[in-house]
Amino acid sequence: MTGIRRRIISALAFIAGLAGLVASCATDECYDNRNALPYAGFYGVMEGKMTTISIDSIRVYGIGAPGDSILSEGNRAIANLYLPFRIDSDTTSYVFKLINKAYEPYDIADTVTFIYSREARFVSSACGASYVYNIKEIRNTGLLIDSIAVPGDRITNADMENIQIYFNTGETPDYSEDEDE
Repeated sequence: MTGIRRRIISALAFIAGLAGLVASCATDECYDNRNALPYAGFYGVMEGKMTTISIDSIRVYGIGAPGDSILSEGNRAIANLYLPFRIDSDTTSYVFKLINKAYEPYDIADTVTFIYSREARFVSSACGASYVYNIKEIRNTGLLIDSIAVPGDRITNADMENIQIYFNTGETPDYSEDEDE
């Protein structure tokens, strides 16, 4: 009976060790960025040059999102922010609104709508699926924001700036240095 007991205990110890190894592998693979979370940087023209800018007193919130989530309250200057896309729709819209008291009577706001296709990618049984967004079109009302670019027209889980938002600053860029003549 002692030999059988030893084999059973050894087998149980082996199974427990194997289960612990599999469990640790399953959780470690989810530490990497597995979700495509669009990250937007703000740009404008300052002293004739295109540059990153910070916008003060701008509230950013989603339209049609649960609770119309506020991404920026407008209580501090921001130069970038995450703009999560909806995975249950092919469009996501945000409002960028100036809340500075000087502009309050004018109700200056821009609505930005991203139109895309969603591509689900299976990561693993532990992590589930992630989405890649293929941008088809970007619409904006043009009051605050001049234009928006998504380099490569695709948002993946790469940890980088996926969206470039160009704000109207009242200046035009000086391209004379870039000309080859």
